[in-house]
Amino acid sequence: MGAKKKTEIICRCNNVSRQTIEDAIRDGAKTLNDIFDTTSAGVGPCGGSCRRKIGPFLDYYLKNGSFPEKITEDLTGKDPKKGS
Repeated sequence: MGAKKKTEIICRCNNVSRQTIEDAIRDGAKTLNDIFDTTSAGVGPCGGSCRRKIGPFLDYYLKNGSFPEKITEDLTGKDPKKGS
């Protein structure tokens, strides 16, 4: 038997997996708000820190019609001195 693939959790506050976000996008979510409404990702008590991952993920899909192998975080707007 092969090893079971772990599901990557994108939104830790609401325990939303990468697979759930991919499914929402395949089912027609075309904006971040669509993803937030469909999955509850990005609307947790942390204030939506996972949005920096979901945005580029969605943009990549909309441009390429496929999902990136690795999710990259959009760090524009973050103050490198503060780390947030």
